[in-house]
Amino acid sequence: MDVVKFRAFYTVAKLKNISKAAEKLYYTQPAVSAQIRELENSYGTRLFRRVGQRLELTAAGAELFPYAERLLEMFEQSVNVVHDAVDSSSRLVRIGASSMPGIHLVPSMIADYRAEHAATSFSLQIASASRIEQLLLAGEVDVAILGRSARVTRKPHFSEVLLTRDPLVAVVSHEHAYSGRTSLEIPDLSDQPLILPSRDLLTRKAVEERLRALGLVFNLAFEVSNTEAIKRMVIHNLGMTILCASMVSAEATCGWLEAIPVSGLNLQRNVYLAYRSQESGSPALQQFIDFVGARYPQAPDAQKPDAQPSGIGEELGQ
Repeated sequence: MDVVKFRAFYTVAKLKNISKAAEKLYYTQPAVSAQIRELENSYGTRLFRRVGQRLELTAAGAELFPYAERLLEMFEQSVNVVHDAVDSSSRLVRIGASSMPGIHLVPSMIADYRAEHAATSFSLQIASASRIEQLLLAGEVDVAILGRSARVTRKPHFSEVLLTRDPLVAVVSHEHAYSGRTSLEIPDLSDQPLILPSRDLLTRKAVEERLRALGLVFNLAFEVSNTEAIKRMVIHNLGMTILCASMVSAEATCGWLEAIPVSGLNLQRNVYLAYRSQESGSPALQQFIDFVGARYPQAPDAQKPDAQPSGIGEELGQ
């Protein structure tokens, strides 16, 4: 590489001695002499002249010296920039998530991981499950965290891990008649005003189908397209709703809402992590996959086969 020749030239010019330059560069004297000779051949002129025991630059060498100095500085800068880019990319984990896990689960995953791996940085894109799968296929995200099984994992070289099962629960305010209850029965829902998501959402369809299958005639008081608005309406005691437990965990912790299991409802959201299995990825990516898999292990099935919860196939809010 020519930069080696310029470094030999620069070092000899500074130290004015082949032997000292060789020692500084960890080369042999013949190797340094050969590098100087090759550089002189490239320019077709002598770059040094001997004055007693010293080597002094010729007029041509003196003209070349500032260019060599600048070239070496730029080379060192480029090395640092490239190394920084490599280090940065190796510490970056790009996450794509559908809305429910992206809003309610992924932030805590990142916080837990960074508590042990502070140098890792993250990018997070939240979109529909189908869009996130497109990004995973295109290599624009490293992992996808979805509220349903990823269709992309039916293709070769993709894998998924079931992270958690998120049950649907009844949600009420502290002013509601059911406040303080530890559980509800299906008939308890019949005479209560319900606030449910829009009809085009699979969560709404799953809840309606389940309640009708159980023979329940329910009172739909409000149909609301935004989950945060639904929770606000429940806080103001305009009715009760049915949501994934993770979606109201923060409000329940703060004491704004209460999440109550409904016996016999048997609806849940399964959350999956999908990734390219044929690529080893960066160390940070593999560590994150291993960490999340251990932090959110698949919950064991505690119910009988005839009472298994039904999974919901799409993310909330999409």
